[in-house]
Amino acid sequence: MFPVQWSPTWNFPLSGDVRQDIDPIFGLEIKGVPEIEREVVTSVASYGKQLGKITEALLVLAKATKTDLPEIAELAEEVEAAKLRAKDALRARAEEALARLEAVDPEGHARLLGR
Repeated sequence: MFPVQWSPTWNFPLSGDVRQDIDPIFGLEIKGVPEIEREVVTSVASYGKQLGKITEALLVLAKATKTDLPEIAELAEEVEAAKLRAKDALRARAEEALARLEAVDPEGHARLLGR
């Protein structure tokens, strides 16, 4: 028979189980109705997607009216460059993960790729 051991658990502030959803800030800082903003961003389109569509429209209008908008064009180019850098970094991390999988499970790599 095993003796009963008493092992108290002490949870100090922020030392116990903590679960937190990380959402865009929908508080006092945001203008409008936070519930509507949350619904739009989570169900329709992120702020980036919304701004991207507006930027595209501005560039099309600028071209059609032969209006020069260098700051908007430069911003659009910088956003595209940032997206490419993020995709390249994600691709590199995925390739590293596949290489690690291949090292420990050669057939696992092929299964993941559907081969």
